[in-house]
Amino acid sequence: MEGGQSNKKIAFIIQARMKSTRLPGKILLPIPLGGDKTLLSWILDELNFSEFDNKIIVASSTNTENDILEAFCKKNKVEIFRGNEEDVLSRFISIAKRDNYNCVVRLTADNPVIDIKILDDTIKYHFFNNNDYTNTVGLPIGMNFEVIAPDALISLENCNLNDSDREHVTLFIKNNSQFKKGEYVVSCEEIFKDFRLTVDYSSDYTLLSSIFSQINNNVGLRGIELIKVTYSKFPWLFESNSFNFQKRQFPTINLEIKEAHYLLDQFELKNASEILKKHLES
Repeated sequence: MEGGQSNKKIAFIIQARMKSTRLPGKILLPIPLGGDKTLLSWILDELNFSEFDNKIIVASSTNTENDILEAFCKKNKVEIFRGNEEDVLSRFISIAKRDNYNCVVRLTADNPVIDIKILDDTIKYHFFNNNDYTNTVGLPIGMNFEVIAPDALISLENCNLNDSDREHVTLFIKNNSQFKKGEYVVSCEEIFKDFRLTVDYSSDYTLLSSIFSQINNNVGLRGIELIKVTYSKFPWLFESNSFNFQKRQFPTINLEIKEAHYLLDQFELKNASEILKKHLES
């Protein structure tokens, strides 16, 4: 590790809740199907391989449906912080203020495939460039990371934020120029960037369950190497969730309408698509 970085303390904050309109309770589902390890457990176990001094905190809400998540954390000796259901950012800020962390890594409990070497390399890149915010690019959907300087995160308390900024945690930092930002580019085949390795829908779970079932046959394979080996054997498997919609924030209304136009075309809703097309051309 580069000079001084071995003394850095990292907060791995896993954003988690049991509520989900599309797949309720997904974060504590066993994966692979029939196994004895939950989706969240895969994340926790992988983070323990980080070479940095770190603390893992599950950030959830005070809603009663998350009591079972708190019980899971206590049973597995993982720290849990519970705060506002809608203001996710306030949970991250509260955690960041509780200790002298050198950086915060934002993770979500529905992204179970962690490549810990890439995460550690991203943290090193973040420190080397003295960034306020660093994100990875080039990995499949659900495998990218966000690294944030605690001072930048805490400074958001004094900013004029809207509901989206509070829900999506890093949105204000990404959209404002006063923060120093960087991208850690991961060298990966172009096709992998479009793979969905996040669990929102039942079809996402089916794909991830199939991928994790390969671990027993490929002992030692983890992270992106597990994905590459699975794809080399079963490329058709990754088509199973390729039409699922990935929620995201758009910087302008025209970009959002353009995406809506694309989706309507995909589902052959031609009349509605034509109306949006005329709007974009006007």
